[in-house]
Amino acid sequence: MIPSLDNVDVRKLLDLEADLSDQTLDEFIDFIRQHYSLANIAYVCPSFRGRSLQEPFLAVTYSDAWAEHYRSQGYTAIDPVVNVGARSLLPVDWSRLPRSTKKVQRMFGEAKDAGIGSQGLTIPVRGPTNGLWALFIATSNESDQDWQNRRFELIRDLVHVAHFVHQRAYEVHVEETPVDLNAITKREIEALEWSAEGKSVADIAILMRISLETVKAHLDSARFKLQALNRTHAVTKAIRAGLIR
Repeated sequence: MIPSLDNVDVRKLLDLEADLSDQTLDEFIDFIRQHYSLANIAYVCPSFRGRSLQEPFLAVTYSDAWAEHYRSQGYTAIDPVVNVGARSLLPVDWSRLPRSTKKVQRMFGEAKDAGIGSQGLTIPVRGPTNGLWALFIATSNESDQDWQNRRFELIRDLVHVAHFVHQRAYEVHVEETPVDLNAITKREIEALEWSAEGKSVADIAILMRISLETVKAHLDSARFKLQALNRTHAVTKAIRAGLIR
């Protein structure tokens, strides 16, 4: 059974926000890599000002030597990890990527030899403004069967992680207004308060006299507005902001 976001160390997230920089982004993605027992993680954003597909902003756990080799070989132009991911709205498993040309086959072979990983997942991320997009890439050296067994749960969690990292990278590189606490509704705060007391979604539904789906909607809306990775993180940020005690 793979670890989940529910037991991600919230202190790591708060440290990232308190000392937001390219370095802390690197530290965070390495923490996620270890937490999920992955080979590597890469966050690639070509859409920040002054960046391009040839020279994107990177936060990666693989070696500088591989990054330089990748650039020198011109792999960006033919890499389906990037090209397919850039056109996709949904996560893409590398097993489904086209590898028809010899150069693409050579690239994947060299990547495997360099320890990048034999399995891979590309998660496209878009927003928060038009034209701003990035790719979040996770790799593993697991067997085909082991990878298939945990891929669904991994995608579920890493989609949240990808958007969290993208938001943090955006805050480093683009000026943005701070979180508007007034946008969080009384019902969302109430749901967070019950969650802070350890109540389950089912318990909160009974206490607030609303449906399970409405509770989830309140909690997810509050999480989004607080720019939090998960509900535990949202509760922690709400407490820190004085929204709940």
